[in-house]
Order: sequence, then structure tokens, then C-alpha cells
Amino acid sequence: MFSERKVLLVVNPISGDLVKDEIFEIVIEKAKIEQFDLRIYTTTGKGDLEIIREMVQNIGPERVLVAGGDGTISLVAQAVYGLNVILGIIPAGSANGLAADFGIPDYITDSVNIAFADNSIVIDAVSINGEISLHLSDIGLNALLIKNYESSDLRGKIGYAREMLKTLNEHENFLVRITTDQETIETEALIVIIANAQKYGTGVVINPKGNMSDGLFELVIAKKLDFLETAKILTGNTDFNPEIMQVISAEKALIECLDKESHFQIDGEYKGMVSRLEANIIKGYIKVAVL
Repeated sequence: MFSERKVLLVVNPISGDLVKDEIFEIVIEKAKIEQFDLRIYTTTGKGDLEIIREMVQNIGPERVLVAGGDGTISLVAQAVYGLNVILGIIPAGSANGLAADFGIPDYITDSVNIAFADNSIVIDAVSINGEISLHLSDIGLNALLIKNYESSDLRGKIGYAREMLKTLNEHENFLVRITTDQETIETEALIVIIANAQKYGTGVVINPKGNMSDGLFELVIAKKLDFLETAKILTGNTDFNPEIMQVISAEKALIECLDKESHFQIDGEYKGMVSRLEANIIKGYIKVAVL
């Protein structure tokens, strides 16, 4: 039986450029005030999913707090899937997209207070080739950017800006075929985003139609860089020029790269080169503490 007085904190020690000591201190103090029995796990990159899943089964926490980026949050969500557990987000990654979508502030004390509070919502997930995405995944330009960023020696927004310039010079468009229940599209693309949410960690709204609880995901297809269409995204205008930008809502989709493999990422984690992706919505996947 799950105790309402237990909480597990999962920390990714190498995510972002934030020193994690302050997170430990604030969560420990908050757990004492709220009279929670706190347990802590620090990820290592080896067998984390199985270890967290076993800890959750053995401890029986009422909620699990995650200090890390979107990839760490997705990892923990998989570990608690199917259980009556609330996920609390403490933004501590290089790009905190899920936190941005939920309006969870970067300030640690505020995010910890939200993680311990009573308000929560149930959100969907997207299964992509058997892996879980809660936020935004894509093939093409952004995935290559993440690959370049992960291998760089400069973190934070400055690091992203530097790698973006490098990525724009390296990237080549690819030919893609997208098949859903409603239609089949074949086009050249700069990027294809599989979007459960609305915003990248920078706060840029890439999917104005996004709703993480509506039982659908969106495919955002950008065919080339265009200032006007980008401006429409930033202002929430969805009247896109179909020759440049297209958004499709779906429960499932098959994405095939026809001329060459393309770079692929899930929730900020680079996954390598792919030629075929199968995406399916999983409704009501996890409960998340929100404002």
C-alpha cells in the first residue's frame, strides 16, 4: 500500500549547469516541514530505470520529485507508470521544456513548493519506437543541434547559441513520408517534430495546438527556414503557409525518411540516426504536480 508520507527525490547530477547542493538542502528542509519520509537517488547513467522502478516498488512513495532535464523526467515517468504516484518537477536541465509548458519557475524554492503541493494534472505520453516522450521529440535540425551541444564544452544559453550556428551550416534537408489515419504526406523537410507539448525549453512556442491531456500529439513539419512562418509560431498564429509549415494532430503516425537517415532526439536526449519512426499516443500516462 502506498504511504502518503513518503517521497523519493531523483537527481541527475550532470544535467544543466546548476549546482545540485541547494536542491538537496531545500528538498530536505521541505520534507521535514511537510513530515515526509524522504529518500534520495542520484542517477549514474547505468541501469537507472530499473533501479528507480525497484525503489518505487519498495518504498511506496506518494510522489517522486525529479531534479533534472526533460530526459530525466521521462525516465522517472517510465519508472512510475501505472502507479498512483505524483511526479514533481524541479527544473535542473540545460533546457527545461516541460517546466516551461507547465509554468513551473526555475527558482528552486518555488518549484519545490509546487512539487509538494496538492494541485496536479494527468498528462499523456507518446511512444516512439517503443521509447517514451512526454514533451517534444524530433528528427532533423534540432536533433543535430542536441548532438552537437552534448559533445561541446560550453553549457547554458551561450553554448546553445554557438552550436546553433554550427548546426545550421551542417544540416541538410531530407525527404520524408508521414502516414496517419487521416492522410499521407510526402515532402522535403528541415525538421519533423513529434509534439506532445507546446514549448521548447527556451520558451519558444513551437506547437500552438499542443495540449498534453487531449489524447493527441501534433506533427509539426517545417519544410524550410522562414521568418514569417516562425513569427506566426511565436505569436500563436496557426494560419501557416502549407508550403513552408504544417501541423497535423494524430493518435498514431508512421514517419519514414526516404532518401537518407536523419538525426533523432527524444525529450532532449540524442538517440542517433533513424530512417523510420512509429509514434502512438498513450493516454493518461502520468500525474504531474502543477501550479
